[in-house]
Amino acid sequence: MASGQVIRSHSNIYYVLVDGQEVECRPRGKFRLEDQQVLAGDRVEVTLLADGEGRIDRILPRQSELSRPRVANVDRCVVVFTLHEPDADFRFLDRVLVHTEQAGVEAVIALNKVDLCTAEEVEAFVATYGPAGIGYPVVPISAATGAGLDQLIPYLAGRTSVLAGQSGVGKSRLISALVPGREIRVGELSRKLGRGRHTTRHVELIPLPFGGVVADAPGFTHLEFAGMEPRDLADCFREFREPAAACRFDDCLHRAEPDCGVKAAVAEGRIPRHRYEHYLAFLEEIEEAREW
Repeated sequence: MASGQVIRSHSNIYYVLVDGQEVECRPRGKFRLEDQQVLAGDRVEVTLLADGEGRIDRILPRQSELSRPRVANVDRCVVVFTLHEPDADFRFLDRVLVHTEQAGVEAVIALNKVDLCTAEEVEAFVATYGPAGIGYPVVPISAATGAGLDQLIPYLAGRTSVLAGQSGVGKSRLISALVPGREIRVGELSRKLGRGRHTTRHVELIPLPFGGVVADAPGFTHLEFAGMEPRDLADCFREFREPAAACRFDDCLHRAEPDCGVKAAVAEGRIPRHRYEHYLAFLEEIEEAREW
């Protein structure tokens, strides 16, 4: 019996990467009876059949699972972000980072289109979100020119990664740069809206020439905080964790409570004010969802 990783699906047909080759597979009927769903990213055991196709016999235990988009065994989320074309949407960036923290998936920020930025803009972003600030790896790149891609590759090599980012930030162009010769339609940026057209409609894991796979997946534009408790949100903001230890109340939500270490850190400039404002907005969103 062989083993491999599901890289894409169509209806009830799954394409499994086995020893570098794609094998068209169908799952055993028991999966449907047991209400098991095969996901992109699943590692599976496969019986290879005489006609060159295969049968998925077993889904191996998942190390992680993203709910939206539905991808299993993700090692890293690469958040593709731009400061210009389209303009920076820090609330969206923080929303994605909260979800990676909740899922226990490592995140790296690929700051794309740096050829459109000043050096000061890039430095300011890295100072805020990078290792010396909030604490995420930040790799300035230009998928159009190839600048910085050699610094991004080590984060992808040998891993199952998913690209997150709004339409127009250059996810498909980045994949084209990482996988030379691969035909991927790149959406034109809408001049009227300042956003790109959606170019990806389903989850597909793309094998990388230097090892590993990457998914350009839909779903990151409509992330919700389903299942998250209000008291868990603050722990998804890395820079809140140390100041929160100084709060008077153990169950402090860092909003109206007195003697709050997080609010003090915001006032002192140790926590970016926009991050705190996004926290409050997300907290309200979670509370409103619980009311339903």
